[in-house]
Amino acid sequence: MQLGRVGSETAPLENAEWTFVVGRGFLAVLPATTGTPVVAALHALAADTVVALETLVALIPLGGPGDADSFAVIVPGIPRDGDDDGIPLHAVVRGAIAVDVFSIGGSRRFTDRNIRPWLLAEFQAVTGLVVGSPLAAVAGADRLADGRVLSTGIDSGDTLFWSVTGQPADVADTVLRPRRIVDDTVVLDRRRLQRLDPAAPATETAAEPAAESAAETVEDTLAAPIRYRFRLATGEELLLDRVYRIGRSPRPRRVQAGELVELVEVTSAASIVSASHLEIRQDGDAVVVTDLGSTNGTMVHFALGRSQRLRSDASLTVLPGTTVDIGDGNLIEILPAD
Repeated sequence: MQLGRVGSETAPLENAEWTFVVGRGFLAVLPATTGTPVVAALHALAADTVVALETLVALIPLGGPGDADSFAVIVPGIPRDGDDDGIPLHAVVRGAIAVDVFSIGGSRRFTDRNIRPWLLAEFQAVTGLVVGSPLAAVAGADRLADGRVLSTGIDSGDTLFWSVTGQPADVADTVLRPRRIVDDTVVLDRRRLQRLDPAAPATETAAEPAAESAAETVEDTLAAPIRYRFRLATGEELLLDRVYRIGRSPRPRRVQAGELVELVEVTSAASIVSASHLEIRQDGDAVVVTDLGSTNGTMVHFALGRSQRLRSDASLTVLPGTTVDIGDGNLIEILPAD
């Protein structure tokens, strides 16, 4: 089990901005004004070591009077062999909240970028988190040990800190434990899709000292995205350096300025594959597949063995090893970068 530490901090003479729900398998941060029933429903799951991300998000109502207009929910993923410098995390954010994600290489700020209803991303080799106002400067890694230590339960404050080290085993209640996450993808609104920023890889240079500006710290951790590939049922491999539209007779939709689109025609003797069935693109460091309103739908088979039907016009970010089935034997495999 991965040990960790959870802490919170409130500015002197200020009212707490956030309510924190600390579970054995999740962290949830909501506005301090969030209704008691919502907080209580999340707290009811605090003792569980395995909680589906969708279950947590579904407990937070949206769009109504008094509903949470900003929140963050964070759960651990499954560590890969050889990942000794942190654990994978999945985070959902909405509204005016920021999650600073730390790794050996530095930090990256994660916000919703005005995507609705919320934005989800996966981060690898995470060593710490700082959750709070997006107006605050990006914290230095030395602050991960700040704040008073929280145990499993409900608390409040302005900033939440989490790190993988620094806590003895007798307070393991506060630990985010690696688990089999129910969904290793993210559902996005295709109309508002923006780049997902992963935590800086462990091979990058060390984070700048806290005295340096937040802008310099983030800038130093940025790297040009590597290019993934995908393989068609014919064995042909294509590099994700452009947008691909796949179908029996694909046609481009409106193309954004500077966007390169390639149409890929596949065979479908039974016409199960729609004329324009699927779009595949790389957006930053994320591979995104979108069902283009197909008639018979799209099945996504994840590397961990789970399968999910992709709704019409819905998008998912997927990892290498994922296979997308658009019908009639047309299997599309997402490949790792060279």
